[in-house]
This record gives sequence, C-alpha cells and structure tokens, in this order.
Amino acid sequence: MMADILNITGLGRLEIVETYVYYDQPVLFSCKSATGHLYLAVATDKNDERETWLYVGVSAKRLNFIRSGAIDLHDAFAEPEDGFLLQEIIPYDNQTQPRLESIQPDQISEDMLPVPGECLDLEIEILPILSDAEEIAKSRNQEIL
Repeated sequence: MMADILNITGLGRLEIVETYVYYDQPVLFSCKSATGHLYLAVATDKNDERETWLYVGVSAKRLNFIRSGAIDLHDAFAEPEDGFLLQEIIPYDNQTQPRLESIQPDQISEDMLPVPGECLDLEIEILPILSDAEEIAKSRNQEIL
C-alpha cells in the first residue's frame, strides 16, 4: 500500500522537484510547496501499520550543496537550517489521520537517518550567491570595467 506522501496536513500539496532514490515509490526526494518552500524528504520507517517520513526545510543554496555531495544526507537531516524537522506518520488504516509534528534533531534515532557519509553526487554547477546589495554592486562594477 502506498501512502499519499505529497499531500501533507500542515504543508499542503507538495510537488516533487527531483527524485534521488525510488523503490516502489519515491523514498528520497526534494519537493516544494505551492508557496515555494523547498523540502528534502526521506522515508524512515515502514511496517504493516504505517509509514514514517522526515521532511526538512532547505534553502535553494543548501539544496545545491546536498545535491552536489558537499553536505551529506545524514547532516542534511541531523543539522537542519531551521533547527527542526517535520515527521509525518501515515497510518494505513483509513480511520486514523496522518500526523505531522515538528521535532528537534536530537529526537530522531540514528537508525531513522541516512548513514553518515552517504551523499548524492549529482553533476551540478553551484553558483556563488551574493548576499547583499554591496557585493552585487561590486561585481557589476568589475564586469563593466
């Protein structure tokens, strides 16, 4: 039985951006909400009664670092930018509603996280992000000269 991993109470309908691991369904993927928030999602536990998923909010910059392997998958979840993750428990019985809760990284057991050192290794170009108007102005001035 496959849960609806893209319709999450509290986050709304999510759209998959990229699937990194697929096994009968996406099990590691990036997705975005209708408002443009990016998440990295991983299936952490599955049994006869329920599926458990972790979602971590990521900036576009951090997602690029994860995609390139500069940040491993373990740390992507264990050290979230926002300081918390979302855990969704999806029961298979149709009477019980899925439960989404905000959790701290230290509330996750290690066996629910990707193995330390496990990385994506997508060939992508990571562009430096200029952080403020002064840096942008400097770069424009250098291009003009």
